[in-house]
Amino acid sequence: MVDIRLVRPRGGKVWLWTGSLAALALLALALSMLLGDPTATRSTRKRMAVFPTERSPVTPLRAVAFEAVRPLESRALGRLLHLSGTAQSGVMHNAVWVKSGGGRRILVRFEPAPAPGALRAVSGGQVEVDGYVTKIARAEFLSWMDSLGVTIPRPEPGVKFGDLPDSNFVRVDSLFVKDYYLSVRPDGIGAHAAQQTVLPAAPPRDTAVAP
Repeated sequence: MVDIRLVRPRGGKVWLWTGSLAALALLALALSMLLGDPTATRSTRKRMAVFPTERSPVTPLRAVAFEAVRPLESRALGRLLHLSGTAQSGVMHNAVWVKSGGGRRILVRFEPAPAPGALRAVSGGQVEVDGYVTKIARAEFLSWMDSLGVTIPRPEPGVKFGDLPDSNFVRVDSLFVKDYYLSVRPDGIGAHAAQQTVLPAAPPRDTAVAP
C-alpha cells in the first residue's frame, strides 16, 4: 500500500508574501490620500459629457392622425394618436364609441376619469381627442358594446357549417376595431390637431349597418 505523507517545508515564505502585499496596499492607499485619485477628473469629465448640467428641453410627444395607422396592429401599442370623429353612443362609465372621419369605429375610454362636466360635449357630438393605443380582450370589448348599446354587425348564417362570410360583410366588419381602444388622459380631451395630416378616405357604403 502506498504511504503518503504530507511534510511541511521549513522556512515557508507565506507570511513574508502576505506582509509584503499588505504593506504595498497600505502604501498605495497613503499615496492616493496624499496625491489624490488621478482618474477622478477624467471620470468627472466623462459623466459631464454624458449628462451635461444644461440639458436641452424635452421635445413634446406628437400625436399621429388616427387615419394614418391602417390597420391597427400590436406594434402600434402605446402610440399616441389623434382621433377626430363623431360619438356614436352616449358616454357611459367614462367611455364612448366613436366613428372616425374615415369610417372606422373604435372605443374611447377616458382614464383616469376627467373633471365633472368635461365630457358633456362629447356625447352625440364632435370628438377631438389624443389617446394611446391599448389592447383589449374580445370578451371585455363585447361587454363594453353591451353597456354602450352598440350593435356589432354579424354575418348571415351560411348554407352549411364553416361557410365564410361574404366580401361585403368582411369590408364592413373591418371598420369595427375590436382588439384595441384609445386610452385618453384628461389633457388629451379636445387636443390640438395631429402633426401628420392625412386626408381621410371616403367612407364606405355601410348604411345597412346600425351605427
